Amino acid sequence: MKVAILTDIHGNVPALQAVLVDIDSRGDIEHTFCLGDMIGIGPYSNEVIEMLYSRENMIAISGNHEEAVLSLLQNKG
Repeated sequence: MKVAILTDIHGNVPALQAVLVDIDSRGDIEHTFCLGDMIGIGPYSNEVIEMLYSRENMIAISGNHEEAVLSLLQNKG
């Protein structure tokens, strides 16, 4: 079984699109794992999340950027 591992996308949609096109063109990748830091720094965090979570066989874990945003949201009262 072949897998793809993504990490540190940081809201960079053009780079993510290029990687996903390559993954899809291979035809032999059964699962994709994202190891965090999908958001932040780049301007397209929402789009990155939508692109990743709309894919089949995608498993993602949160990185320090996601944890920082969640912490900020939880502390708002």
